[in-house]
Amino acid sequence: MSIKTATFNHVVYDIDFCGETDGTCDYPRGGKPSIRIMTDPNTRKELVTVIHECLHAEDWSKSEAIVERVSEEIGRFLWRLNYRREDVS
Repeated sequence: MSIKTATFNHVVYDIDFCGETDGTCDYPRGGKPSIRIMTDPNTRKELVTVIHECLHAEDWSKSEAIVERVSEEIGRFLWRLNYRREDVS
């Protein structure tokens, strides 16, 4: 994928699409923070995972339950609107 970085709440995160589980987001202290997305490309699960990890990056004060609920709701809505990733490479 061509996107290598993204800024959330004034912090630049390295973005990496890879791996075998869902995703992770580093707390932005001590080193370069990164978001890793590790779901099957161009699936609804990947869209929800991307939203989930971005929500963590934007606001670390929100509980996992809130982030999970909101990412599922936004992901389901965007998927119904036919949002898909164009570049799967």
